[in-house]
Amino acid sequence: MPTNLTRSSQKGAALITVLLVIALVSVIAVNLGGKLQLQITRMGNLQQAEQGYWMWLSAEDVLKEVLKTELDENDGVAHSEQNWAGRNGPFPVEGGQIAARVNDLYSCFNLNSLSADAEDPGTLEKRKRQYKALLQALDIDNYQAEILTDSLVDWIDEDSELSGSNGAEDPDYESLPKPYLAANSHLLDLSELRMVRGYSAKIVNKLKPVVCVIPNESELKININTLEQEQAAVLTGVTEGKLSIADAMSLLANRPEQGYESDEELTELAELENVRSELESDLSELTVKSEYFQLVAMIQWGEIEMRARSVLHLNQGRVQTLYRAMGD
Repeated sequence: MPTNLTRSSQKGAALITVLLVIALVSVIAVNLGGKLQLQITRMGNLQQAEQGYWMWLSAEDVLKEVLKTELDENDGVAHSEQNWAGRNGPFPVEGGQIAARVNDLYSCFNLNSLSADAEDPGTLEKRKRQYKALLQALDIDNYQAEILTDSLVDWIDEDSELSGSNGAEDPDYESLPKPYLAANSHLLDLSELRMVRGYSAKIVNKLKPVVCVIPNESELKININTLEQEQAAVLTGVTEGKLSIADAMSLLANRPEQGYESDEELTELAELENVRSELESDLSELTVKSEYFQLVAMIQWGEIEMRARSVLHLNQGRVQTLYRAMGD
């Protein structure tokens, strides 16, 4: 027969076992509850992000209709007084808000224009002179402008030969602590500049207001109607430095309120006559029409905030999305 002491010990052991089981179940329950809460939060964030994505696409569709309508009505002539131009919003929507800014990609220097043209090799040399003049107009010294120009040409071109004494090809990037290769293709986004030799964060930030990237497009066109005063350096660059910053700003300040109506009007501008004679060029890069635009959408939905960019191409009455990216 078990003694009272034995029975008491057995009851104590059973109680401890029960308490351990309860504690273990509690830990499991808390752990499962935490994972469930995390999963619920994730699902909520995914739903908010998806809603933000559809708001982005909706903003694209609205812009496509506005561009198509306005530019069709004006024979392709674009100017900064049209409804698409500038920043709009923020507009409240159920659950959040959206704001948008539209940039004409003909009001900046297309970096992809620094690509070689086998049928017209002289064009690349001209683009290099124009880009160097733009850099110098931004108070970048001649030596650094040479490095930035040659390095970018080598990054874009398809070969592995140095484009100049200050160029950079695969061996220059392979010798870095974290090696990589030159792209040897057109840029898709301005952020890629940070990979190119010489393009520090300070340099890229200085360039952002006056340069841009048009995906898979090597042509250089500058719409004089949509250039801002702060972008006067673009005109100085296109004229290879023959038009000073002061004269470029004066030209932009004296534009008609709704811009010039045709490219022929630009050929009659007195401010550009001396430039043409010095360059022996018709300055065919200057135009009053635009085909490429960038939408920058700032979206807040619930607790999600996102910044999204789209490049749109207007051609023969159709507007297509060429490129999308998220972030700055």
